[in-house]
Amino acid sequence: MDIKKANVNLLLGKIRIYLDSQPQSRKKGKRFIEADKALARLEKMFADKEGQLQLVACRGDQHVIKG
Repeated sequence: MDIKKANVNLLLGKIRIYLDSQPQSRKKGKRFIEADKALARLEKMFADKEGQLQLVACRGDQHVIKG
């Protein structure tokens, strides 16, 4: 199955909007900080890339998403 990277970027953008819309009291929590860091890593991984990703089943020595 192929996933278009544009769709992944759109999804990551929607998640970023959701995280940014959270009240300041929630932004101070450990879970929010971890989610923000993980999203930043994913945004960096998919930034300015075009084409398609191949979704591969997990195995011990392989990752789910190959770029």
